[in-house]
Amino acid sequence: FELLYNNAIILKAEYMPSPMLSLVLVVIMITSSRMVDLPGKDDLSVIYRDKVHATQKLNKFIRSGLNNFQIVADFDYTLTSWDPTGTCFSVIRTYPGFGEEFLARTNEIKNKHLPIHLDFSLPEDFRKESDYQWFTKIMDCFIDTKFPKTLIPAMLEASRCRLREGVVEFLKLAHQHHIPVLIFSGGIKDVIDVLLERENCYFDNISIISNRLIYDESGIMVGAEKPYITASSKLEVARENQYFSRIIRDNMLLLGDMLSDLKMASCVKYSEMISVGFCNHDKDKTKYSENFDVLLM
Repeated sequence: FELLYNNAIILKAEYMPSPMLSLVLVVIMITSSRMVDLPGKDDLSVIYRDKVHATQKLNKFIRSGLNNFQIVADFDYTLTSWDPTGTCFSVIRTYPGFGEEFLARTNEIKNKHLPIHLDFSLPEDFRKESDYQWFTKIMDCFIDTKFPKTLIPAMLEASRCRLREGVVEFLKLAHQHHIPVLIFSGGIKDVIDVLLERENCYFDNISIISNRLIYDESGIMVGAEKPYITASSKLEVARENQYFSRIIRDNMLLLGDMLSDLKMASCVKYSEMISVGFCNHDKDKTKYSENFDVLLM
């Protein structure tokens, strides 16, 4: 990174061991104050909707400087690695201490609603209602376990939820250059907090908008704060959150793994955006590449 920071910054995708490290270098480019070319090329791992236009956006970011730059990112499958059981909810749902019956119960709920969640051909209102029902049913299951807040680190340790390779470096770099980072997630803030703290990358430039669990006076989980945040309700939640009126910067790097994550931009005040999509399913590649500026496979 030091070599790239001090010298010409023209990157090739095959040099990068992970998609997230490509983004680390994008931030380095912006801090360098030098005109650059984007990392990579259209190949199996990096796809540009319009590379020339994306490069023009990046160079505009560089001319505007760090004081006009912000990052907005989803969490599950964006900042974390793709794994069928690697989400915030799965950290709790798959905890071995809750037994096979609990897992079967939550799997039944997941198997009913996940196909609807992933089917963008369905009406948006139908998918939104399904997401809400999925959330409330899973929360009811969590409440039934009566787990204490102090159990979350052990749940996380037993889970498959991990940050993507390069995320820690990415967040450290943003902190070093005082770049505001918003993690906007339909997951669980309590889990995100513990994971970032465990990896020593929960810095003071990071803000998190996500579902907060509620605990009673004994520290037992009894519910979640409203409004509930799901992938399909982010826009409504964003409209009510003060973060978006407090942080005003012209240029935004937006990271997500769902088309609905692009809606996060609707309530952010900005003049230019580079959107980066993490495509975890080949079947989504065409549709994602038509909507995200840069697609990382």
